[in-house]
Amino acid sequence: MKNVVVMGECMVEFSPDAENTYKQSFAGDVYNTAVYIKRLLKGDTDVSFLTAIGNDFMSESMVNDFRMNDINTHLVKRVSDKQPGAYLIQTSDDGERNFVYWRDTSAAKVTISQLSKHEKIKLIEQCDLFYFSGISIAILDKNELTEFWRLVTDLRNAGIKIAFDSNFRSRLWSNHDEAKRQFSKAFSLSDIVFAGTEDFYLLYQLHSFTELDNFLCDFSIDELIIKNGADGVFYRSTTEQFIFDINPVDNVIDTTSAGDAFNSGFLSAKMSCYNAVEAIAQACRLSEIVIQHRGAIIDEKIFNNFIHSQQN
Repeated sequence: MKNVVVMGECMVEFSPDAENTYKQSFAGDVYNTAVYIKRLLKGDTDVSFLTAIGNDFMSESMVNDFRMNDINTHLVKRVSDKQPGAYLIQTSDDGERNFVYWRDTSAAKVTISQLSKHEKIKLIEQCDLFYFSGISIAILDKNELTEFWRLVTDLRNAGIKIAFDSNFRSRLWSNHDEAKRQFSKAFSLSDIVFAGTEDFYLLYQLHSFTELDNFLCDFSIDELIIKNGADGVFYRSTTEQFIFDINPVDNVIDTTSAGDAFNSGFLSAKMSCYNAVEAIAQACRLSEIVIQHRGAIIDEKIFNNFIHSQQN
C-alpha cells in the first residue's frame, strides 16, 4: 500500500444551497485533493492529512468528516486555544466564485510545531508522496514556515516524491516579494509542480505557457503541469513535452475545486502507472465533472458514477 500525506488547512465551508440559504460542509484546497485521491485509489492507498484543528464542536465535526471520507487522521493535531477557519462562497451565474474568509484563529497556522520528533521520523519513513500548496505555506506563522521547509527538505533527501500546487492567494501574503521567496523554495524542493497561469500572472506577470516554462526551467522539476483553463494543459518532464487540448464545459455550476480535482486525477493516475497523456486526460475528466456540481467536494454517488463511466 502506498502512503500519501497532504499538508494544509481544512475549513468550514458555507456554499449557496438555495436563495438566501447556505449549506455547511468542510473543504480546503489540499483536503479536496486528498478526498478525491482516496476515492480514486480506494484501498490501494492510505491518504493522511497533516493539519491542526481545535477542541470545539466544529473541529469534532470536521475530524468526523475526515474519517467519513476515509482520510487517515493520525497527523491531525489538536490546539486547545484555536479553531478551524471558515469561508463563505458567492457563485456568479457563470460559475465563478467569490469568497469571504474567517481564519485569524485557525489552528492550521501552527500545524508543524504540533508534530513531535518521533512523528516527523515516522512521516519520513512511511510517506511515498507529500503534497502541499501555496495556501498551505501562506497560512503558516513565520516560525512554522521555517520548520516546514526543514521537514520538506528531510522528505526530499529521503527520496520521497514532493508535489506542489502554486495556488497563489495575494491576500494571504504580507507582500509579493515574500510570496516569491517562499514559492522559490517550493519549486526547488518539488518533483511535481502544478502551475496555474492566473497565479503566475498575479505574482510574476507571466501568462503564456512559454513564459511559465522558461521561468520554471531554472528549477529541477521532474514534471511540470501548467493549467490555463480552456486553453489547455502544458506538460513537461525530463523526457517529453506537449500541450493537451481540452473541451470547454457548457454547464459550469461551481469552479471552487476545479484545480484540486484536476491535481487528484493526475496524481492518482501517475500512482497507478498511467502515462502523462492518460494522467492529464483523467485529471481533465474529473475536473469537468466537479465543476458541474455545487460545492468543493461533490456527492460520493455522483463521483462513483464518474468512476463507473471511466471503467466502461
